[in-house]
Amino acid sequence: MQDRSVSKNFLVQLLGRVGAVFIGMLSIAILTRSLGAEGFGEYTTAITFLQLFGVIVDFGLTLTLIVMISEAQANVEKIVGNVFALRMVSGAIMFTIAPLSILALPWSSTIQQGVLVGALAYVLMGGASLLVGVFQRFQSMWRTALAEMINRAVFLGLLFAFAYLHLGVVWMISASILANLVWLILMIRFAKPFVSIKPQFDFAVWKEILSRSWPIAISIFFNLLYLKGDILFLAYFRDQTEVGLYGVAYRILDVLTALPVMFMGLLLPLAVFHWTNQDKPKFRAQVAKTFDFFMMAILPIVVGTQAIGIELIEFVAGPGYEDSGRILQLLIIAVIGVFLGALFGHLVVAINKQKQMTWGYVAVAIISVIGYYLFIPTYGIWGAVSMTLVSEGLIALITYLVVHKEANLHLSPTVTLKAGLSSAVMYLVLIVLPPFHTLVDLGIAVIVYALMLFATKTISLSELKRLVSSSAV
Repeated sequence: MQDRSVSKNFLVQLLGRVGAVFIGMLSIAILTRSLGAEGFGEYTTAITFLQLFGVIVDFGLTLTLIVMISEAQANVEKIVGNVFALRMVSGAIMFTIAPLSILALPWSSTIQQGVLVGALAYVLMGGASLLVGVFQRFQSMWRTALAEMINRAVFLGLLFAFAYLHLGVVWMISASILANLVWLILMIRFAKPFVSIKPQFDFAVWKEILSRSWPIAISIFFNLLYLKGDILFLAYFRDQTEVGLYGVAYRILDVLTALPVMFMGLLLPLAVFHWTNQDKPKFRAQVAKTFDFFMMAILPIVVGTQAIGIELIEFVAGPGYEDSGRILQLLIIAVIGVFLGALFGHLVVAINKQKQMTWGYVAVAIISVIGYYLFIPTYGIWGAVSMTLVSEGLIALITYLVVHKEANLHLSPTVTLKAGLSSAVMYLVLIVLPPFHTLVDLGIAVIVYALMLFATKTISLSELKRLVSSSAV
């Protein structure tokens, strides 16, 4: 039944994510066309700077919340109330510091004003995103999917209005304030059937939360340094037009990054349950199925982008961003590391080895920052892309080794090889056929890949029916 709940809620989340991806692509299209490459670079720099503070504010609280309320005999309302209060207080403090700290950097007044305005939006977003853990625990993800869709629809509507009025970067960032306020209100209301969201200030509970979350916080912070450090170094050493071109490709990557995190958020309570009950065979079986699923999902994306990456960027961002397509073709390879890093990184938390993994994240962050400093001033975007590929690969490898050592994990390459063959056939079809509209090419790619999965017996009709039936429970 637990596997069925994960399947059902993943399907709900996936449908919601499809809608979110569509709205996200429209948002990118509006921003790139209305702001131009330089303006979009300023927008990207401000948002990336705020994201850095957002991770500091999170302090690992989201993952800690999921784990704590998934444990036996957990006082859910007390835990949620205290984690929520801690998150909002830390958010208010850190996002007061953010607009002050950016004054020390040699960036334009537009970026500085964008960070000032965006700080409030990120305080609100921090509260809303934290509560996703509640819905993951109670396997009711349609509620958070609906709230997120409304949030993105409000944001998109405001972007369209501001673009129509020819307003600039700061106004575009300010659109997040109302959208995130609506999101937070909806998340609190939707959580009522499970828990009443009321801030609580039991400092003994705060101490327990922080003692459990700090290793995750350090890991996530250093994780962000290698994930977002490329954009911040680009913004410091190169011009904002270059940041804009890189930012378009990276936004595509960001959209894809949400998928493994979403799925692993659903799977984490089940993984914790199996591990704490010493059911290692079920734990390993669940990991193996997830690994196979991830490889089936990411290989066609990586391979397909080599065929239609430039075409996709031109379709989404408009003319003038052709170089972003070439960037995307290389940067998309990092998706493999992103997916596997999310898989094994969440499992590190499930098996309570996050303290040991902290040194891995620190080491990769140090390597990445040194690489960004050495290569970005000279090679610009391509230095950033190269170091991103290295860092994502290292994280995926290190997290796998930690889980493998503790859980005696062995993964079969069979599904990966079949998915790779199916992706290769899809690629050949795309380059042999004459180019059509981007959406037509995407449709052809999906059909060819799906047919190849059936032809290679990677999946079967019976498995597909079982997935659909379990999702309908």
